[in-house]
Amino acid sequence: MVWQDFEAAWHDSGCHALAGLAAACPGERLYAAAFHLFYAGGTVILPPALAANTETAVRRNDGYSTRFTPPEWRWDVLDAASDAMRPWYQRLTEEYLAPATNDAERDLALESLWTAHDAAMARVCKAMTATARLGGIHSSLPATFVVVILEGQRGDEEADLIRASVDPFVLTTVPELAEHLREAEEA
Repeated sequence: MVWQDFEAAWHDSGCHALAGLAAACPGERLYAAAFHLFYAGGTVILPPALAANTETAVRRNDGYSTRFTPPEWRWDVLDAASDAMRPWYQRLTEEYLAPATNDAERDLALESLWTAHDAAMARVCKAMTATARLGGIHSSLPATFVVVILEGQRGDEEADLIRASVDPFVLTTVPELAEHLREAEEA
């Protein structure tokens, strides 16, 4: 697997999906996109979901905010982006997991794939954020737009995934995300 090609494919697919969404909703202010719902089983890895949200869709109840909770976002799954990546995930499965001949080898292969995939997705987030902030996705995206991994299902790893997927300078420009990160670190 050439990870650079995989990352470029995710970048292009994700940017295209976000551009289409921004164009279809001209009165909405998209503030973030996130990858979530990462899944890998013993014999397969699936594409994560790409989600997006607008300022008007953020809900607050009793001190709880949906601002950085992708399952509660207006567009919690942009199917076109993930569907376009399915052939890549089939290749990943075949390359990493198919050669394993027993459970121990499969577990090691899955761990290796999972680690490489997390690193690749973090780079995709940074590249998409940079493209968005340069106006390369859609002119309506704000200068503070960010793409991040928000995988609350992975508990203790969430803070590390946020840090890996958002450049430290970018994080300083999105105070609500920095606060979410602090909360994840304290949890």
